[in-house]
Amino acid sequence: MATARCCPADCALRSDWEDELRIEKEMLGSVSVTDLDRLIKLLAHPLRLRIILMLLNRDHCVCEFFYVFEEPRNLISYNLKKLRDGGLIESYYRSNHKIYRLREQDSPAIRRICGDVKRM
Repeated sequence: MATARCCPADCALRSDWEDELRIEKEMLGSVSVTDLDRLIKLLAHPLRLRIILMLLNRDHCVCEFFYVFEEPRNLISYNLKKLRDGGLIESYYRSNHKIYRLREQDSPAIRRICGDVKRM
């Protein structure tokens, strides 16, 4: 029984295959692996991912996170700080309430990544 080769032996197919690989190599070269690594590490914690998923819908007051997650306040505050320090979220005040939102410049990328997570 012959095993299938992953690389095309036919010259015409091989040329197209090599062209596709060149394009993929160029795309990988333009991706900032450091930024992607930082993002993956920030989203790896379940609570931080759930916070981001909530913020996809709208801005939230810190007390709403306390209510929804039913986790210790210091744990939620710590993870909000990690997300803020990591540059994924920002905060502002509305009256006396601290409100969190996704950073505007990161929002499209986060929405794309987390949108896939929500569909799973």
